[in-house]
Amino acid sequence: MASLIIDSGPRTGERIALEKDRVTFGRSKSSDCVLAHPTVSREHFYIERNNGKLFLVDRGGENGTFANGDPVSWVELKDGDNIRAGPFTMVFESGDEPPGGGELQSEPHEPALEATPIETYPREYLQGIEDFNAGRYFDAHEVWEEIWLRSSAETKLFYQMLIQAAVGLHHYERGNARGARGMYANVLEKLGRLSPIFMSLDLADFSRQFKVALGELIDNNDEAAPVGHKHRPRIELLTDSKDQEF
Repeated sequence: MASLIIDSGPRTGERIALEKDRVTFGRSKSSDCVLAHPTVSREHFYIERNNGKLFLVDRGGENGTFANGDPVSWVELKDGDNIRAGPFTMVFESGDEPPGGGELQSEPHEPALEATPIETYPREYLQGIEDFNAGRYFDAHEVWEEIWLRSSAETKLFYQMLIQAAVGLHHYERGNARGARGMYANVLEKLGRLSPIFMSLDLADFSRQFKVALGELIDNNDEAAPVGHKHRPRIELLTDSKDQEF
């Protein structure tokens, strides 16, 4: 069974079994695991199980949650990951044993279009999608930047791509052709470095839509968006709910 072992700080040596689909950590006495310290938020973070995987989700507190030394907002946990909240450091143990005691060998495969409940994702990610789909590109950029600052690794790259897509479209619709071209190149470069499916977003489809949206500007070397421009990309997450819209 997966668990967290408190490695330092108060309660050192304790093991917290991750038996439930969601296990909460914080200063509040209602938390599944109470971390009693002034630098720990009342609801600091939780660990949630989805599609057989465990995710660490920060609750947006002032002092942040760290995984392997980096501030995170949402990250999949791997065996041996180090988690820090206030003075508490914890080590994640997956509890999985590879068959025969050897290392697991991954087989090449096409990425599965798995549906993930949208409540798994951070509030800022979903709010940014709502603003983006409504054409409020500046607002989307602002809210995604909040969570980008707390992210790391591939997740940080993903948020940066979304921010630059929003900025590019903002420039385009205001006639700033140079700014739009710069963001267009940055977005495509980052899309090429990301997994085809990331945080329930089909990036191949998003890339296609983005190219259609700015295609005339790039291909024709236009200096402004065409009058009545309507080709706006739309973000639709791969979720359990087929009728969910943003």
